[in-house]
Amino acid sequence: MTILTLSAASMLMLSAQDDAAANLYDDFIYEARGTVAAIDERPIQFYLDHPADGEKVPLLVLIDGSGCVGQLRPRNRTDYRRGRGMPARYARLMVEKPGVEPEDDWGQPCTEEFHANYSITNRVTDHLCVLQHLRGQADWWNGDVLIWSWSDGGDIGSQIVVYDPTVTRAVLGAMGGGYTMAEHFENFWACPPQDTDDRDACIEDLAKDFKTIHDNPSRIEHWNGESRFTWDSRLKSRLSAPLADNRTPILIVHGELDQPNTPVESARKLVDDLKAAGNEAFTYWEVAGMEHGWGNLAKPDQAKLRLSMLGWLLGQDIGLDELPPLTDHSVIRALPDGGKSD
Repeated sequence: MTILTLSAASMLMLSAQDDAAANLYDDFIYEARGTVAAIDERPIQFYLDHPADGEKVPLLVLIDGSGCVGQLRPRNRTDYRRGRGMPARYARLMVEKPGVEPEDDWGQPCTEEFHANYSITNRVTDHLCVLQHLRGQADWWNGDVLIWSWSDGGDIGSQIVVYDPTVTRAVLGAMGGGYTMAEHFENFWACPPQDTDDRDACIEDLAKDFKTIHDNPSRIEHWNGESRFTWDSRLKSRLSAPLADNRTPILIVHGELDQPNTPVESARKLVDDLKAAGNEAFTYWEVAGMEHGWGNLAKPDQAKLRLSMLGWLLGQDIGLDELPPLTDHSVIRALPDGGKSD
């Protein structure tokens, strides 16, 4: 894997995410659109930034979370996009969700096609299908895959890491992983022990809902705003077992204050499970004061986190002064002199 260094000017440009055409490379192709058929013949739309001159580069795959929002929506389309003053050393891939237009933003109703086809499993296989397609088509790709993923995307990215040996590094953000989502509902959301008068009845009601979902994962009938088909792919997912045997370097990132979206206790449980398995292929950054995303952090800490995640993917050693404040639950490896280690 090629190891790169970002200059101070590059970092400023990246944190600003300037969308002006003047900052784009002349020898790069941006947002090239492609389509490949899924195994069930659904069309999978994808978008690529890549060199136009045949330069061989790794491929950075961005995988966002849940919701029927497009990959080219305004706040997403420039994430980690290459621009002038920054090293043009990787291509960028985003795979669209089913039934979603590329610029669809938050606040609009999801389509029937989205509800019928959005699942963790389909998102994993859709990404693998696009990657396999590009292996036969992309003459600019050196074969290495880098993954940046968040929330539902973290679950999806985790499975791709396990299934695809060409992944060389991955950031897995805000996905929990130690507890299943069913356990999130039981212990943190619907029936938390400290806030539930009749917890046994609450758990029993949840169990009935879960059984209905698993017995009839309908693509039409909904539960909690999404189809049963979607929930069926989420509720039993636990990442501890597949990641225990993983030896690809992964960076797990979670917010200390994340609770309504993905309880931080789930990420801590995953870390404990990996430690118990003797796995040392992971690093864990638990960001102090952060919620499900970094939007509630101070602007300088937002920039530090985004830059440090990219730097980690590109093989840089990241010093503690380059990170936002972390909690004592963090497990930090491969830091330069004076760095904290587990």
